[in-house]
Amino acid sequence: MDKKAQKEKNRILQILLPFIGMIFVIALFAILTKGALVSPKNLQRIMTQVYTVMIVGLGASFIYMHGGIDFSLGSVLALSELCAALLFEATGWSWALMPVCIIIAVACGFLTGLAAVQLNVPPFIASLCMQLAGRGILNAVLDSRMVSVTSLKPPGWTERFIVLAVVIAVIAVLSGMTKIGKYNKAIGENKFAVYSSGVNVRLYRILAYIVCGCCVGIAASFDLRRVGVLAGNTGLGLEMQVLIALVLGGLSMTGGYVVSVRSAIIGSITVVVLNNGMTMLGVPSNYMGIVEGIVFLFMVLFTYKRVRGKNTLLPR
Repeated sequence: MDKKAQKEKNRILQILLPFIGMIFVIALFAILTKGALVSPKNLQRIMTQVYTVMIVGLGASFIYMHGGIDFSLGSVLALSELCAALLFEATGWSWALMPVCIIIAVACGFLTGLAAVQLNVPPFIASLCMQLAGRGILNAVLDSRMVSVTSLKPPGWTERFIVLAVVIAVIAVLSGMTKIGKYNKAIGENKFAVYSSGVNVRLYRILAYIVCGCCVGIAASFDLRRVGVLAGNTGLGLEMQVLIALVLGGLSMTGGYVVSVRSAIIGSITVVVLNNGMTMLGVPSNYMGIVEGIVFLFMVLFTYKRVRGKNTLLPR
């Protein structure tokens, strides 16, 4: 088999493997739970959980395109909800929830990107700082008062699906047809080549964080209206759910052209069904983490691109 045929075979496998994995997980837990997994009530619960993970995953995929990482997604989502809820309590402006959530999330994403790109702070450290700061502000505010928007009507599924469809369409266009997506994927493939070709690598990496912030803000506005009350654990663990979802969807941890909208869609469904199925079977949360870790490691081994003899640091 020549190299071209082998490359095409690998590409098809990268597309099919995540989809086959998703079908396998759904079928497995549908059988183990004797059909309870696919009951109407549980399907609605799954769709609710998938919604936030999928929208945030769509945005986060831009960061992972260039080989970055973001551990602040959950705390940024919670901080966005907090600011929007406080404004609503003070003014009653329900229309301002989504704009405020997006503005706060974009601002947080911009600061994280600025630290990682302009100040050359490792992305995981920059995002970890943002995570701690956001979680600290949330806990400080909630320690002295309760913040809620329970007077607002929860979003209906028609509204949710319309917004989700728009987000998927926009992210698909940005990912495949604009410089933001193309350059970030190219950076993930070979940042030296992109840097040498005259592309403003730093600008497009920061734009990736801003795109992610927009998606986090949209997800935060819907999560706030759905739950109604903020708690200290709002958004807790979201970043790991998104990371596992993207990897299960076929994303490579080093980024590049394999990253696509498909990764977020398939991966978010897979990881939520996996968690939901284990919960229905009564698997303790500690063991659920072990299972997720094993699955995550298995997928990383199959998707991580190993490049030998090359420096992965971008020249200053």
